[in-house]
Amino acid sequence: MKKRKINYVTSSRFKQEEIKVFLEDETMADGTKVADVFEFVLRSEEIKEILEVDLVVMVQAEVINAYSRIKVPCIVEHAGLVFDDFDNESYPGGLTKPMWNTLRNNFLEETNSAGRMATARAVIAYCDGKSVQTFVGETKGRLASSPRGDRQFYWDTVFIPDDPSGAVSGKTYAEIVSDPSLGLKYKLKHFSQSAKAMRKFLEHVARTGAPEMWGDL
Repeated sequence: MKKRKINYVTSSRFKQEEIKVFLEDETMADGTKVADVFEFVLRSEEIKEILEVDLVVMVQAEVINAYSRIKVPCIVEHAGLVFDDFDNESYPGGLTKPMWNTLRNNFLEETNSAGRMATARAVIAYCDGKSVQTFVGETKGRLASSPRGDRQFYWDTVFIPDDPSGAVSGKTYAEIVSDPSLGLKYKLKHFSQSAKAMRKFLEHVARTGAPEMWGDL
């Protein structure tokens, strides 16, 4: 079976690492391995990010910018935190990254968010030159009292996903990845908002067929 090629525009080494693990382990709804159906072409491009709270609006603009640069159908992904008590405003949403880049380990203190209930939200946007489609993944959780874990991938050191099974014992994303009994594979399979969004996108493509302009990229 001929694989469908997907141009994934990202300059993040962490996202590139996650896609590699995702492909190795993930299966489609029918049990077929994702790696047997799709081939990801990672395009390391610096895409201009607009300042926008709404992640969907933000990522739609990003993927249009990405398409205008590489001239082939592509996807981009962006994730952020949404505090439960600001859910209607989607805050901080798309502002999470610049806030974290500025505040870093002072993020919790400066935003008064230690222990706060929050949702990790990821949006994947796909542009084929004709239209833009978005796919959203979410994980409920709360913010830690202080940054914990070795993997310095933005706010992974402060986000604790809800886990009814108790397997992660209140660990942050970064601690889950650092735990040899869990690891990145466990995070992606059970919690990652980005993996949830990606599953929705891939199932959509598998269900509807490759877009007309996909072609052999």
